Amino acid sequence: HLTNDGGTAMNNKIVDKIRKLLALSESSNEHEAKLAMLKAQELLAKHKMTLKDVEDADKVEVKRHYTDVTFTKAKWKGRLASIIADNFGCYVFYSTRNTHRIVFLGKEEDVLVCEIVLSYAIDCINSSVARLRREYYREQLSAKGLESDYAMGFLDGLESSFDKQKSDNQEWGLVLVKDELVVKSYEDMTFTRTVYTDEKFKGHDEAYTQGVKDGEKFSITDKIASESESA
Repeated sequence: HLTNDGGTAMNNKIVDKIRKLLALSESSNEHEAKLAMLKAQELLAKHKMTLKDVEDADKVEVKRHYTDVTFTKAKWKGRLASIIADNFGCYVFYSTRNTHRIVFLGKEEDVLVCEIVLSYAIDCINSSVARLRREYYREQLSAKGLESDYAMGFLDGLESSFDKQKSDNQEWGLVLVKDELVVKSYEDMTFTRTVYTDEKFKGHDEAYTQGVKDGEKFSITDKIASESESA
């Protein structure tokens, strides 16, 4: 929340812009998908840089945002949520009963962006895995563990790309760190169990390598930048 009514409108505007940006890129195209996610981080960073001088620290409100994303065996979704949270100024935890529901903790605009990027990334991974699975079936190969291995590569590549982007734009790294109130809210929480999201490699070297390559062999392009401005 900001000190003036226009601030909230600006928050909504940046969330809408990021949502439109992600909608521009086809989920089946891994390169475009990750470019869009990196561009979303860039937009949020620049947005925060323009607002940091008008934010009222006393009126910052920390939100718990319960997403519709759940998992049990697909532990990669938990790790994906953690990578996204770390790169957009939030924490992630799980509301657990019969399954693990992903919950983001952070400032309002940040948790909304985290959910948008998370849902989009999951769609991208599912689309790519479906395509790879069809190829495996055509060649009469076992696709058991394929999703996990491809996702592992995708996340390693994405994490590397986020880290490189923040390293190349150090001022972004400063504005995307977790707010002190967010840190305090998380530290004040009590958790009753630990959910482990690490998974073992299942042996699909090609799928893993493809995922890693998708995250490492490109940079932000003028094409994505111009499309986001059009949106």
